Amino acid sequence: MIFNYRHLFKPLKLGNIELKNRIAFTSIGIDSYNEDGTVTDENISFVKARSQETALIISTVSMASYKYGKVKFIASYDDSFIPSLSRFAEAGHWGGAKMLLQISALGGPNTLADDVFHEIIPYVPSANIPDYTEQWKGKNVPRELSTQQVEEIADDFIKAAERAKKAGFDGVELFAAEDFLLASFITPHFNCRNDRYGGSFENRLRLPVEIIRGIRKLCGEDFIIGFKYNAFYEFPEGDGVDLGLGVKIGQRIADEKVSYLHAYSYAKHDIPFSLFRYSIMASQYQPRNNTLPVAEALKKNIRNVAVMAVGSILKPAEADRIISRGYADLVSVGRAFIADHLWAYKARHGIPIRPCVRCFVCLDEATKSRIIGCSVNPDVLVEAGNILKEAVSPKKIMVTGSGPAGIVFSLTAKKRGHNVVLYEKEKSTGGKLITNAVRNLKYEYMDLLLYWRNELKKSGVEVITNKNATPELVRKNRPDVLVLAIGARNKIPSVPGINNGNVLNVSDAILKASNIKGKSVVIFGGQDYGCEAALLFARSGNRVTVVEEKDRLMTENDIEYLTMVLERLMVQEDIR
Repeated sequence: MIFNYRHLFKPLKLGNIELKNRIAFTSIGIDSYNEDGTVTDENISFVKARSQETALIISTVSMASYKYGKVKFIASYDDSFIPSLSRFAEAGHWGGAKMLLQISALGGPNTLADDVFHEIIPYVPSANIPDYTEQWKGKNVPRELSTQQVEEIADDFIKAAERAKKAGFDGVELFAAEDFLLASFITPHFNCRNDRYGGSFENRLRLPVEIIRGIRKLCGEDFIIGFKYNAFYEFPEGDGVDLGLGVKIGQRIADEKVSYLHAYSYAKHDIPFSLFRYSIMASQYQPRNNTLPVAEALKKNIRNVAVMAVGSILKPAEADRIISRGYADLVSVGRAFIADHLWAYKARHGIPIRPCVRCFVCLDEATKSRIIGCSVNPDVLVEAGNILKEAVSPKKIMVTGSGPAGIVFSLTAKKRGHNVVLYEKEKSTGGKLITNAVRNLKYEYMDLLLYWRNELKKSGVEVITNKNATPELVRKNRPDVLVLAIGARNKIPSVPGINNGNVLNVSDAILKASNIKGKSVVIFGGQDYGCEAALLFARSGNRVTVVEEKDRLMTENDIEYLTMVLERLMVQEDIR
């Protein structure tokens, strides 16, 4: 039975291909590839686990051309990779999804300058760009691709698509987004060529147009061709891509009979993801779906092609609304699928979904070239084969503390057949998650709190609140195993007046901030919690000052995508 979301689960025709619903699992760079460019078992497991009830799976980016720039990605530039790609396609087909291979090549400022990449020969559409001169001081000077080299790259893309078809993929998605090669050809700022691949609007689009035509001729009408591009490219200098130009680009590409347009948003390489005007990966401090105006502009003005929306689409109800209101024809879901690999399956069958909290752990670990992780899904990358084994000898387990660690341990132990009793000294379960769940600060933490409470209720774990697990209680219950999940204590500074009635610890401050108005508030400690409390007090109409002993705020948080957003919000609220 389909659970409510009738627009989301309505079939869609892409040319001759029918999709069973409107859900696409978007490409996620999980940084789990073999050194030779073949697909790893982790990659297979990752895709397979997310294929149930998903209409379309778009692989992480693969390199269609390695002649003029090498990097550690999945490879599609040679026939020797077809067996590896076949395993990838089969993983998506396992659950009934259509599988697309995303194909791209290097050739822009961000991709060339990132230390994650290696063995790079810096070839670009145009070499006389100030961005390159600044970034490549002391390194190899970028070289401009000749007309012949551009033609070779076009042929490489076409052959990569043919390999994808031979490997069993249902189509390809051309990656003309961010600062990769095709995006650099399309963007006025990066294309100052004077041959047939530069200058005019038509010439700037000549490379992707030739690739699309070649793929369609070689692979036929029953082969999906998606086009993911910067429909908005934020550039302070003014020569990026505004929505008007983004629509014009989309219309020109749609005229080539592509299957869909994937409406992406990007910004100049020195602007962080989380601070884009239309951020495709908004943080937990920002509203969701803020890239939607980009997709809406395409959908409103381009009638002859399907449009895919992307950007912090986390909830099935929101996705259904995007389709029902005509903002887009498809939704591209990324981080939500990392948090819960059964996102599409659960949406269809009305099962609660483990929510993504937009904490950026996944992006942070991927960009630092580590295996991707998730703060709410401990099984990410291994879900397909990670079946909990039933305990041979069930134990009597006593867990003290019902924060995230205590809850997840209790649920896991109970699934394995252990007898679990969870103690919480406060009146409600959740621990510090309750503080994080303040609705007007971190948008999804309340969803996570309610999800885990519901899972506890269904699990059969005995939960005892308002009860401190004292040594006497432990001795009385005599558990086989005692698990301490009590968290950390607040660090209280030794300053005069610290015990006065007008002094609050940070947890109480966050919970009470909305009820305190028109006061002068000083916050000792400029780490995450202190800055979040400062923001809440400022939004309630208080004058706020943050005092931090170190030379900058939030030194204990190395996820810059979050700290930059919080710092900007604090400036906007005039916090000192």
